[in-house]
Amino acid sequence: MDNLNSFENFVNKHFKISLIFLFLAFVFGILYSTNLLGFYIDSQTLNPANIRSLHISLMLYGFVPLMLSYLPFLLINKEGVKSAQGLRYLSLYTIFWYIFLVFMISSLLFGNTRGLAFYDFPYELNFILAISGVFYILALYKYIKAYEKVPLWIKVCLRITIIAPIALLILMNPTIGQVESTISGPHGDNTLGMSLALIPIYYLIIKLLNKTPFVARWNILWMIPTFFYFSSVLYRSFIGHLTYEMEWFCQWLTLLYIPILYRWYKDADIETFAKKALLVSILAFLFVDIEGNILFIPEFRWLFHRNDLIVAHAHVAMGIGVFFMVIAMFVKYVKELKKFSFYAFYIGGLLGIFAVLSISGFIQAGVLSGDITTLWALRTVFGFITMFSIFSFISFKFSYTPLQKYNLFGVLADGLGGVFLILLASFLYPIFGFKFSGSYEYIVFAFVSVTGIIHFFALIYKQSQKILTKLTVITRVLISSIFFALFYNKTLGIEALLISLFDITYASIYLLFFYKKDILCQK
Repeated sequence: MDNLNSFENFVNKHFKISLIFLFLAFVFGILYSTNLLGFYIDSQTLNPANIRSLHISLMLYGFVPLMLSYLPFLLINKEGVKSAQGLRYLSLYTIFWYIFLVFMISSLLFGNTRGLAFYDFPYELNFILAISGVFYILALYKYIKAYEKVPLWIKVCLRITIIAPIALLILMNPTIGQVESTISGPHGDNTLGMSLALIPIYYLIIKLLNKTPFVARWNILWMIPTFFYFSSVLYRSFIGHLTYEMEWFCQWLTLLYIPILYRWYKDADIETFAKKALLVSILAFLFVDIEGNILFIPEFRWLFHRNDLIVAHAHVAMGIGVFFMVIAMFVKYVKELKKFSFYAFYIGGLLGIFAVLSISGFIQAGVLSGDITTLWALRTVFGFITMFSIFSFISFKFSYTPLQKYNLFGVLADGLGGVFLILLASFLYPIFGFKFSGSYEYIVFAFVSVTGIIHFFALIYKQSQKILTKLTVITRVLISSIFFALFYNKTLGIEALLISLFDITYASIYLLFFYKKDILCQK
């Protein structure tokens, strides 16, 4: 990692890296939206059910929660506490979270789902998250050791994070966990738990952003729903399912969050840009809270349950409410977050999705009349608009050296080409008359993508570009020779010869036009 002791560089770097997973969430969301319009590719991996699960899982486990988890460390950094060891463990925590996301994407692409609304990936992947949680605990502990006097909020965070990995494995367990039971009631206390979790996060964000020490007031308003929430979980765990009236009572207690968030926001003294982002988040959260409680009324619930109005509700909750929590946290660290184009595309796209899905929900409930297909098409358009916001973080460079151009083409041909083949090979191979078993080919495509990744590192790390480029050449020669042998003994068909020719040709370009220059420069 560049400059291990620089926390600011660390968060800026991983904010942008993790945007890749947000971008993928948008891509899969748009693909699923086009599936609903009847545009469907008969691909083993691009199955509509897989795509839907990928979109939801990447939103719930990708960019947003990872960035939110940095909040305690942002506060520690604000207080001027530094720890090289703590930052090292925080880096390991982040890398293992990335490993979890890669495993999750692969699992869901190949249809390994649990049939759940929110936690659809294989249960065993939670062990990777638990391992990352151990590094998170170690990071927090190392930072705590750097304090002369440890603040109370850090002690609370440490205790919660120590419990979290174990609680994760228990709660997500398909046999003894609470995953299925918390979504089986008339509303499910998932939403109660999510609302409860956001209140302390809002407090810590305001504490982070406030120019002076922040003192929270009206705390009784979060204590009451918290008490009843945990009471409902214990009742469900040891006695039985809650009645509708019991869930109704617990649900409506979340309305107490409206005055307390108003009070905290008014008391806060925050820099303008961050305060506007926080305001967007709070308004979205309160809207979802109020709308959710209205939809909890039985007569409304049975009209709208599981239709597009609920989907629209979820887009505001996660896509605006929780997302802009992250934006408020990182405005200080990421200069691109002060670009108007980002907000124009992102908020415009999300509000457009919310509007058309809400209207579609009323049509599905029989309250309005209209063409749902047109509204779904508009959702796809607004999805593209939202996705364009990510390009605010990309700096396009149009001036490249010949070696950089060589590596750039390698990124496009192998990196993106490998991903393209993973997604579409089962559809394209039969069209071109190639055999496709749907097994070992995906391993080959993964190796192709890795070659593209090496080209990418050669492109961005100038000090290492020559050695990394030579590594791609060695890889291509080896792969080319194996594919040639497999074609020659008729184990594989003509596609193996084409791959062999491409790789040896691309490797030869380097040897003919760049290798001689390297030798002369060394002399």
